[in-house]
Amino acid sequence: MERSRRTAKRRGLLRYSTRALIFILIVLVAAFIFIAVPKPVLKLADITGITLTDPLGNTSTVSESSFSLYVDALNAAKPINRELVGQDLKTFGLNFTLKDGTRQYKLYVDRDFEKKNLYIETGAELLKVDSGYFEMILGNPVFDVLYEHNRPPRVALTLDGASNTVLPSNYDWQVKKADGRFHPARTDYLKGTDSYSFSINQDSVFGYEFETQPDAFYLFIYKDNYLVSSAQQPENVALLLDEDGLYNCIMQLEWNERDDRDFFGKAAYEFVLNADYPVRIDISAEEIDPGELLVIKAYNIQPHEDLLVETEFDFSPNAFQEGNTRTVLLPVSYFHKENKSYAVKVSSGDVVKEYSVFLRPKEFIIQYLSIDPNVAAATRNEKSAAEMQQKVYPLKPITDPVRYWEGDFIMPVDGGRVNPKDFGKRRYVNDAPTSYRHNGLDIGHDEGTPIKATNNGRVLLAEYLIETGNTIIIEHGYGLKSWHYHMKDLYVKAGDMVKKGDIIGTVGSTGFSTGPHLHFSFTINDVWINPITIIEQGVPLIGTAE
Repeated sequence: MERSRRTAKRRGLLRYSTRALIFILIVLVAAFIFIAVPKPVLKLADITGITLTDPLGNTSTVSESSFSLYVDALNAAKPINRELVGQDLKTFGLNFTLKDGTRQYKLYVDRDFEKKNLYIETGAELLKVDSGYFEMILGNPVFDVLYEHNRPPRVALTLDGASNTVLPSNYDWQVKKADGRFHPARTDYLKGTDSYSFSINQDSVFGYEFETQPDAFYLFIYKDNYLVSSAQQPENVALLLDEDGLYNCIMQLEWNERDDRDFFGKAAYEFVLNADYPVRIDISAEEIDPGELLVIKAYNIQPHEDLLVETEFDFSPNAFQEGNTRTVLLPVSYFHKENKSYAVKVSSGDVVKEYSVFLRPKEFIIQYLSIDPNVAAATRNEKSAAEMQQKVYPLKPITDPVRYWEGDFIMPVDGGRVNPKDFGKRRYVNDAPTSYRHNGLDIGHDEGTPIKATNNGRVLLAEYLIETGNTIIIEHGYGLKSWHYHMKDLYVKAGDMVKKGDIIGTVGSTGFSTGPHLHFSFTINDVWINPITIIEQGVPLIGTAE
């Protein structure tokens, strides 16, 4: 009996021990499963947005198609001992926006890419991301800061030995990333945002230094939105500027793809040069024929600076500002004594230029003109003289401060009969000497032939005058005027603006005239100048091709 009780007791203990062992095994298995299969940290369905922040504070938004990449990487990451983490790390922000809040983590990237180490700091623990995610995650442009050549090489602009680093205004850049392939680098926050401006003078040395020498270098210089100069790798940029003012410069650099580089691309660097040069004065000639035009030009002169012109030519010229240049038109009358030198002195501040202009001897032909005495009496009398005094003479000193004319001056009549020696000739009318000189060209042509504006300008007068018949006077700016006499028809009126080539009237024989022709002249104020020279050569120092 006692044996039976002891046997039953042993059997009970055995059953209890077995149940306890099974319970312990279940607990261990559950614990193992709990440890071996970590509970998901985030659910993809809860994610509404993911952003990455680089060490500079720049933020990149992860596309929705890549949400699963970051969620899977985080959920599969395993806790590690913090002491196992390497030291060459870059820290990024990894921020998840959830339906019910946000989660913010730190993402550490080992800059030794061969190790493929990524770590996530959750706050409570440090997790190591599986290396299989390394290249996929680092493909995001926010990680461009990890690469040494994630932007074009630095460029330093040097002015008289001082250096100033500038950033590109835009670029197209490729960098070799962790996967060993080239990828476009992010360009929305690594561009220059500052305005780089430098003041230079005629003695300045303005150059550049490169972190990595480019394979191609082009410089484009603009002034008032026009390209004024371009060069391939100039040594001293200041030498490309010939006058003062503001210049916008664009430096285009290119680095080619090469086996020994982990980058290639092109970049543009923009800067402004404020050139302040001393006044420079030029004169168009120091020998001239009577009846021709001298031009004086002052460069690098600002509107507030004075320009004084003293001359023995008995003419008080005006100076006209255009940009940072000033132009003086100085006509030399055919009444001046020939074979003589005339002094011209031009000054601005401390800059003084003195010239001795020699007036060459020139033979002017003599013309014997016969005209009906009745026509002469009807067109040249006290009434016609008074009309000229009243209507024409007040127009001579008009000087519009705007240069209307552009480029070449054209002959007002196509195919007309012209004698180049017509200008300045002395005349006998009906065998009587005259006190005046012929002040223009007589262009013979058929009556009714169209007459064109020789250049752009403002019509000062367009009406019938007793002596000159139908007459048009056009101011081309700076006091330069063209005159048209004896016309049959007038197609413009005073105040009209005309363009070069516009038809302004037709050839006629009105007023003091012996037959159909156009009398065509030029003046600067009240001094007549040679039309042939203006037509063939343009205005000196301004030219015919502007």
